[in-house]
Amino acid sequence: NDDGHRTATDLHAAGVKIAAVIDTRADAPRSLDYEVLQGAQVTDTKGRLGLSFAEVELADGSMRTIECNAMGVSGGWNPNVHLTCHQRGRPTWDEGLAAFVPGGILPPGMSVTGAALGQLSTHGALETGVKAAKAALGLKGRTAKMPSAEDAPVTQTPFWYVEGCSRAWLDQQNDVTVKDVKLSHQEGFRSVEHLKRYTTLGMATDQGKTSNLGGLAIMAELAGKSIPEVGTTIFRPPYTPTAIGVMAGRIRGMDFHPTRLTPSHYWAKERGAVFVEVGNWLRAQWFPIEGETHWRQSVDREVAATRASVGVCDCTTLGKIDVQGTDAAAFLNKVYCNGFAKLAVGKVRYGLMLREDGIAMDDGTAARLDEDHFVVTTTTANAGKVYQHMEFVRQCLYPDLDVQLISTTESWAQYAVAGPNSRALLQKIVDADYDITNEGFPFMACANITVCGGLRARLFRISFSGELAFEVAVPARYGDALMRKLMVEGEELNVTPYGTEALGVMRIEKGHAAGNELNGTTTALNLGMGRMVSKIKDSIGSKLSEREGLNEPDALKMIGIKPIDGNDKVTAGGHLMNKDGPVDAAHDQGYVTSAAFSPSLNSMIGLGFLKNGDERLGEKMRLVSPVTDLNVDVEIVSAHFIDPEGGRQRA
Repeated sequence: NDDGHRTATDLHAAGVKIAAVIDTRADAPRSLDYEVLQGAQVTDTKGRLGLSFAEVELADGSMRTIECNAMGVSGGWNPNVHLTCHQRGRPTWDEGLAAFVPGGILPPGMSVTGAALGQLSTHGALETGVKAAKAALGLKGRTAKMPSAEDAPVTQTPFWYVEGCSRAWLDQQNDVTVKDVKLSHQEGFRSVEHLKRYTTLGMATDQGKTSNLGGLAIMAELAGKSIPEVGTTIFRPPYTPTAIGVMAGRIRGMDFHPTRLTPSHYWAKERGAVFVEVGNWLRAQWFPIEGETHWRQSVDREVAATRASVGVCDCTTLGKIDVQGTDAAAFLNKVYCNGFAKLAVGKVRYGLMLREDGIAMDDGTAARLDEDHFVVTTTTANAGKVYQHMEFVRQCLYPDLDVQLISTTESWAQYAVAGPNSRALLQKIVDADYDITNEGFPFMACANITVCGGLRARLFRISFSGELAFEVAVPARYGDALMRKLMVEGEELNVTPYGTEALGVMRIEKGHAAGNELNGTTTALNLGMGRMVSKIKDSIGSKLSEREGLNEPDALKMIGIKPIDGNDKVTAGGHLMNKDGPVDAAHDQGYVTSAAFSPSLNSMIGLGFLKNGDERLGEKMRLVSPVTDLNVDVEIVSAHFIDPEGGRQRA
């Protein structure tokens, strides 16, 4: 083909010395600028650390050595049939072009013109382009005059490989040689699909665009057939290397993972909620109202309103695992450090799950709805990890137990209804057949019920806020409607929706451990739950939780922190030091894990861990943080800032 001559002319014009142009065609065009060897072919190259010489067989059969340090090879052009092949359009052979071109039957809506159709001249590209455009637009009759082009003649003659060469490469990327194709034919792998897989011809990143045609021509020669009789494979994307960013497209930032929306999301959006990412979930963080200019105003109002009357929070994101089977209780006895075998039907129990090394993994509740049916809850962050752990225990450690698990997190919409008027609000939607008085439905009770005139639901009397509280669950598709119903029925009770910030404040006020305390380094003893680890049954992690290093006399214990001056800040990450002692790592006494402003106490408060903390209540200490230059005097208090006796939640 003539492209090699164009390149040689450009290089010569740029000052590059052209040793010779070797053209296999006997009628190759000549040049006055450099030597052209017509009807010749390169048979070998030589050089140790680079190219030094090229061995050329001339038209008369004689050999000539040409000194050079670079060689360019013009392999001709094949129309780009890949895009039509991706749409299952079969290519056809063009003998005059010695190449495959897009076939007559193209995918609907696709037109091919120009070089992709085998028209390698500018005039041919214009002509086929105008024709395709007219067909696509449905134009008939006279059209605008087509631009004219001064075409150079386009000629190319097939030359597939150098005979007699010790090693002739076909596929430069996969190191496939002419010998490999001949061996494929000899071994009986003569179909183009077999040839491709036997030799890996065309299976590199270029998908055969530089090598397939030569391999097919050699196989056709060996089989005594024409190239169209041998056939060709079609190509799969990508045609050229593609940046990973292009593949990702919009899958980055907020779109990297699918966003999980709570059942009340659109209702919360209507209320102007500010949202926060919690894993993949988008949860309402707080609900500002007119006149509030700072998030603290909204959060303080939500906390105060909930403790004064009633508040509702969407807690659907907590992991929910349905555990069923005759051995369900025995199974939970294995995964939780405390006992569940004797839990009565209709009761809920708080559970602590340990890792195999005795460190706390997660906490939650298990509600026994029937003899062989439990509903387990987990923290939002650990829902997937806990389910995976429980499946491992079921399948690998205790495969003989009759128990089945399924995650129902997204199947049920669940709302916490908290505050002294929470029962009054629920009595408006719970059907009259069910008694939810304190006598009929005491603290830590659970039941299958119906609400709103027959809608099946589940009710749990558990509290994360320390107030009289319930959690009501309905099938997820009714979640939005239930939230709206609760708001309507609760108007006369001044019902207030609250978000994750208020939820966090109230759990700190009550002294509930959460993700900050269950941080992968703490034990049941650290959390003040050492007595929960049963001594009369075996469970995962229970033995290793008894290690000496985890039970030292001055072990860290969870405590509450309150500044001496209510205006001082308490920040998570701060470290506790003896009031009059040095401030350094060697004298570190503990650290703060969670902190918040308590509108109930009108002061900052925090939860944390302190060496031998349960025996140091009332002690004055210093809270320091070199990172934030924090240095305040604090008092160590019980982690239960609000209602330590638990009277409210049992009311």
